[in-house]
Amino acid sequence: MKQTISIFLTIVIFAFVSCGDGNSKKANLSEKGELLTSVTWKYDTNASIKGTTDDLKDTTGITADIELKDDVKAIGDFLTGTLRFGVDTNDPSKLSYERKYGKGIFSISTLGWWEFNEDETSVIMREWDDVNKKELPPETKQIVKLTKDQLILKEESGAEHFYIPQ
Repeated sequence: MKQTISIFLTIVIFAFVSCGDGNSKKANLSEKGELLTSVTWKYDTNASIKGTTDDLKDTTGITADIELKDDVKAIGDFLTGTLRFGVDTNDPSKLSYERKYGKGIFSISTLGWWEFNEDETSVIMREWDDVNKKELPPETKQIVKLTKDQLILKEESGAEHFYIPQ
């Protein structure tokens, strides 16, 4: 009987040590990370167009006031995407994201992993290429602005993309 109890206790102790407390491998998010992952970000077409036309005016002096309205805006909103940052549901030690374009059965999704650079001024996004079975080169996007009402990401090319909470 003592031997059975000893074996049972050994198994129980081994199970607790093996499993840990469940929090040891969870991704830790800073305040900025919590803000970034708190909502699904929707691409703001008009703000992005305005940012581009403002750059055009600054560099060439040409003023272009372009704004999508009515049906054209509805089509633009349908085609534009959302960006959702979060903690990976399959592996809580990793951070994942989803980019989605279109709506409903006409949507296309891309999944990947993300992380901040060292000083949290940029987001580094990685994707896996299923066809070639390799990781694609990472995309680094500078965080120009991050508030509860707006996210502005700047690509290495200099293009700025404006997002609002969905």
